[in-house]
Amino acid sequence: MPCPVRDGDSSPPSGILAAAMPDVFWLGFGIAAAFVLIGAIAGARSRTASLGTGAAMGAYLGAMSAFPLLAIGLATS
Repeated sequence: MPCPVRDGDSSPPSGILAAAMPDVFWLGFGIAAAFVLIGAIAGARSRTASLGTGAAMGAYLGAMSAFPLLAIGLATS
């Protein structure tokens, strides 16, 4: 028996692949990215730390501080 989906797809073509993320998600993502950037700069300028450790600390602090906004954005998408 032939597969009806491959031979004749009756569903209308749609240009939308996924729903757009809410603005609150992108706000949280921007805050987290800013923390990573600031941490990387601080780590690179430090005498005892490195760029990698600064970026890692920035990623951790950014994820913790932006988590409520990221969670609300993911929950409402």
